[in-house]
Amino acid sequence: MVNLTKKYVDEKKLVKINQLMFEILNKSDDKDDFLGIIKDILSPPEQLMIAKRIAIIYLLIKGVDNTTIAKYLKSSRATVAKFSLLFYEKESKLIGIIGELLNKESINHFFEDLFADIFIQPGLKIGHWQMEWDHKRRQSERKMIDA
Repeated sequence: MVNLTKKYVDEKKLVKINQLMFEILNKSDDKDDFLGIIKDILSPPEQLMIAKRIAIIYLLIKGVDNTTIAKYLKSSRATVAKFSLLFYEKESKLIGIIGELLNKESINHFFEDLFADIFIQPGLKIGHWQMEWDHKRRQSERKMIDA
């Protein structure tokens, strides 16, 4: 759980702080630089929290039900419901970005792999070995095409 102070920062200072954060994150040249900056700024629990929230939104866009998302991401149903309400009430910038990424083939493969890692559980569920093998076959075919 993230610990935040109950003392509020006035709006002008908050704008300056957000500008500084933008400038720092904008200085990354590639993915490795960005991840290095994120690891310097955020603690591992904070990184996990943000990653889970993005995954929740992605899975909601894919049409996965709230209970399944909460179960497999080890999140509370209240957290999933909160993002579900935000998702249905308005079209946020983050939802638009995820939607754009889903249209790109390479990032779509990343999300497909993430989705498979979360939901395919060979040995625990009947039929999942076949799903695992099919997924591994598709991954190897993608690697051959990309090479």
